Amino acid sequence: MKRIIVLSLVVLVAGGFTATAIAGKPDWWKGSERTSDELARQQIAAVPYPLAQMRDSLERRNLRERLLRFNRPQKVGYLYVMSFGKFVGYYVVKGKVSSTQSQMTNGNQVWDGAGDQGETVVDSIGDDGSFGPNEGGDRGVFFFTATGVMVETTLDWIYSDAPLRIDVPNLLARKR
Repeated sequence: MKRIIVLSLVVLVAGGFTATAIAGKPDWWKGSERTSDELARQQIAAVPYPLAQMRDSLERRNLRERLLRFNRPQKVGYLYVMSFGKFVGYYVVKGKVSSTQSQMTNGNQVWDGAGDQGETVVDSIGDDGSFGPNEGGDRGVFFFTATGVMVETTLDWIYSDAPLRIDVPNLLARKR
Protein backbone atom coordinates (compact mmCIF):
# COMPACT_ATOMS: atom_id res chain seq x y z
CA MET A 1 0.00 0.00 0.00
CA LYS A 2 2.86 2.37 0.86
CA ARG A 3 4.42 1.73 -2.55
CA ILE A 4 1.17 2.60 -4.31
CA ILE A 5 0.85 5.87 -2.35
CA VAL A 6 4.51 6.84 -3.02
CA LEU A 7 4.18 5.91 -6.69
CA SER A 8 0.97 7.93 -6.95
CA LEU A 9 2.65 10.96 -5.38
CA VAL A 10 5.61 10.68 -7.77
CA VAL A 11 3.24 10.53 -10.74
CA LEU A 12 1.24 13.52 -9.45
CA VAL A 13 4.36 15.62 -8.80
CA ALA A 14 5.92 14.72 -12.17
CA GLY A 15 2.61 15.41 -13.85
CA GLY A 16 2.45 18.79 -12.12
CA PHE A 17 5.90 19.75 -13.41
CA THR A 18 4.97 18.58 -16.90
CA ALA A 19 1.70 20.52 -16.80
CA THR A 20 3.56 23.64 -15.64
CA ALA A 21 6.15 23.26 -18.41
CA ILE A 22 3.46 22.66 -21.02
CA ALA A 23 1.14 25.41 -19.76
CA GLY A 24 3.87 28.02 -19.83
CA LYS A 25 6.40 29.60 -17.53
CA PRO A 26 6.59 28.58 -13.87
CA ASP A 27 5.28 31.04 -11.27
CA TRP A 28 8.75 31.93 -9.97
CA TRP A 29 9.73 32.97 -13.52
CA LYS A 30 6.59 35.05 -13.95
CA GLY A 31 7.32 36.78 -10.63
CA SER A 32 10.83 37.61 -11.76
CA GLU A 33 9.48 39.05 -15.01
CA ARG A 34 6.96 41.19 -13.10
CA THR A 35 9.81 42.54 -10.93
CA SER A 36 11.89 43.35 -14.02
CA ASP A 37 8.91 45.08 -15.65
CA GLU A 38 8.26 47.17 -12.53
CA LEU A 39 11.96 48.10 -12.27
CA ALA A 40 11.95 49.22 -15.91
CA ARG A 41 8.80 51.32 -15.36
CA GLN A 42 10.34 53.01 -12.31
CA GLN A 43 13.64 53.76 -14.06
CA ILE A 44 11.97 55.10 -17.20
CA ALA A 45 9.69 57.33 -15.10
CA ALA A 46 12.69 58.60 -13.07
CA VAL A 47 14.79 59.39 -16.17
CA PRO A 48 12.49 59.61 -19.21
CA TYR A 49 13.77 59.27 -22.73
CA PRO A 50 14.47 62.75 -24.21
CA LEU A 51 12.30 62.22 -27.28
CA ALA A 52 11.77 65.95 -27.96
CA GLN A 53 15.55 66.57 -27.97
CA MET A 54 16.41 63.61 -30.22
CA ARG A 55 16.52 65.25 -33.62
CA ASP A 56 19.45 63.21 -34.94
CA SER A 57 21.33 60.00 -34.14
CA LEU A 58 25.06 59.72 -34.70
CA GLU A 59 24.80 55.95 -34.11
CA ARG A 60 22.28 55.61 -36.95
CA ARG A 61 24.44 57.82 -39.18
CA ASN A 62 27.47 55.61 -38.44
CA LEU A 63 25.48 52.43 -39.14
CA ARG A 64 24.17 53.89 -42.42
CA GLU A 65 27.64 54.97 -43.54
CA ARG A 66 29.14 51.58 -42.69
CA LEU A 67 26.35 49.80 -44.60
CA LEU A 68 26.81 52.00 -47.66
CA ARG A 69 30.61 51.62 -47.62
CA PHE A 70 30.49 47.84 -47.33
CA ASN A 71 27.75 47.44 -49.90
CA ARG A 72 30.18 48.16 -52.73
CA PRO A 73 31.66 44.95 -54.22
CA GLN A 74 34.79 46.75 -55.45
CA LYS A 75 35.53 48.32 -52.04
CA VAL A 76 39.21 47.96 -51.09
CA GLY A 77 40.26 47.67 -47.47
CA TYR A 78 43.14 46.45 -45.32
CA LEU A 79 42.87 43.63 -42.81
CA TYR A 80 45.72 43.38 -40.29
CA VAL A 81 45.94 40.04 -38.50
CA MET A 82 47.36 39.49 -35.03
CA SER A 83 48.59 36.47 -33.12
CA PHE A 84 49.00 36.67 -29.35
CA GLY A 85 48.58 40.46 -29.48
CA LYS A 86 51.26 41.07 -32.13
CA PHE A 87 50.61 42.04 -35.73
CA VAL A 88 51.86 39.41 -38.16
CA GLY A 89 50.82 40.87 -41.50
CA TYR A 90 48.02 42.31 -43.57
CA TYR A 91 45.83 41.54 -46.56
CA VAL A 92 44.41 43.92 -49.14
CA VAL A 93 40.70 43.01 -49.05
CA LYS A 94 38.15 43.45 -51.82
CA GLY A 95 34.57 43.75 -50.60
CA LYS A 96 33.76 43.15 -46.95
CA VAL A 97 34.86 40.81 -44.20
CA SER A 98 32.14 38.24 -43.43
CA SER A 99 31.44 35.93 -40.51
CA THR A 100 31.87 32.21 -41.12
CA GLN A 101 28.54 31.85 -39.32
CA SER A 102 26.64 33.91 -41.92
CA GLN A 103 24.52 31.92 -44.28
CA MET A 104 22.06 32.52 -47.07
CA THR A 105 19.33 30.26 -45.73
CA ASN A 106 17.37 30.34 -42.49
CA GLY A 107 19.33 28.72 -39.65
CA ASN A 108 16.22 27.57 -37.77
CA GLN A 109 12.82 26.07 -38.41
CA VAL A 110 9.79 26.20 -36.13
CA TRP A 111 7.90 22.93 -35.90
CA ASP A 112 4.37 22.74 -34.54
CA GLY A 113 4.13 20.48 -31.51
CA ALA A 114 1.64 17.69 -31.11
CA GLY A 115 -1.40 18.57 -29.02
CA ASP A 116 -0.59 21.24 -26.46
CA GLN A 117 3.20 20.84 -26.77
CA GLY A 118 3.56 24.23 -28.50
CA GLU A 119 6.27 24.96 -31.02
CA THR A 120 9.81 23.62 -31.15
CA VAL A 121 12.75 25.41 -32.78
CA VAL A 122 15.15 23.08 -34.59
CA ASP A 123 18.30 23.68 -36.63
CA SER A 124 17.85 23.84 -40.40
CA ILE A 125 20.23 22.33 -42.88
CA GLY A 126 23.05 24.76 -43.71
CA ASP A 127 23.99 26.31 -47.03
CA ASP A 128 26.47 23.48 -47.64
CA GLY A 129 23.80 20.81 -47.10
CA SER A 130 25.02 19.73 -43.67
CA PHE A 131 23.95 20.27 -40.08
CA GLY A 132 26.04 21.78 -37.29
CA PRO A 133 28.38 24.74 -36.99
CA ASN A 134 30.85 25.64 -39.69
CA GLU A 135 34.54 25.21 -39.19
CA GLY A 136 36.14 28.14 -37.40
CA GLY A 137 33.76 28.29 -34.48
CA ASP A 138 31.67 31.32 -33.77
CA ARG A 139 34.31 33.99 -34.32
CA GLY A 140 35.83 33.06 -37.65
CA VAL A 141 35.76 35.44 -40.59
CA PHE A 142 36.45 35.13 -44.29
CA PHE A 143 37.16 37.58 -47.06
CA PHE A 144 38.47 37.84 -50.59
CA THR A 145 41.72 39.61 -51.36
CA ALA A 146 42.16 42.13 -54.16
CA THR A 147 43.72 39.31 -56.21
CA GLY A 148 40.73 36.98 -55.64
CA VAL A 149 42.16 34.71 -52.95
CA MET A 150 39.68 33.61 -50.27
CA VAL A 151 41.13 33.75 -46.76
CA GLU A 152 39.44 32.42 -43.61
CA THR A 153 40.84 33.07 -40.16
CA THR A 154 40.06 32.95 -36.46
CA LEU A 155 42.99 35.22 -35.59
CA ASP A 156 42.29 38.62 -34.08
CA TRP A 157 42.17 41.34 -36.71
CA ILE A 158 41.70 45.04 -37.40
CA TYR A 159 40.07 46.35 -40.57
CA SER A 160 40.60 49.77 -42.10
CA ASP A 161 39.56 51.29 -45.39
CA ALA A 162 42.97 52.97 -45.67
CA PRO A 163 46.45 51.56 -45.00
CA LEU A 164 47.56 51.93 -41.39
CA ARG A 165 51.10 52.75 -40.27
CA ILE A 166 51.85 49.24 -39.05
CA ASP A 167 55.14 47.83 -40.28
CA VAL A 168 54.17 44.29 -41.23
CA PRO A 169 54.34 42.40 -44.55
CA ASN A 170 51.55 41.98 -47.06
CA LEU A 171 50.82 38.29 -46.54
CA LEU A 172 50.19 37.69 -50.25
CA ALA A 173 53.14 39.67 -51.63
CA ARG A 174 55.80 37.59 -53.32
CA LYS A 175 59.19 37.45 -51.71
CA ARG A 176 62.09 38.48 -53.93
